[in-house]
Amino acid sequence: MATFRQGVNGGLPGTSLIAMCCVCGLVRARKAFAGDPDRWVTKRAYEHMYGMRLVGNPVTHTYCSGCHTDFMQRVRPTRQTLAP
Repeated sequence: MATFRQGVNGGLPGTSLIAMCCVCGLVRARKAFAGDPDRWVTKRAYEHMYGMRLVGNPVTHTYCSGCHTDFMQRVRPTRQTLAP
């Protein structure tokens, strides 16, 4: 069983908010290197990876890569029909 801790500013050290997808609920994990693409994991995997609970920590909502692509594909036909 992992020992859970609370990081600086309620999140991971050096961060103030934890990004979570507003559609599927995946959580953005830290990048290994600056040029790496975003990596999205389940809440349980995030808690296990970093040894901290998400409950009680500041979370911001955004779109993960997959949900953003799906959303843009659904919106694109609507935007084209509304264009002058």
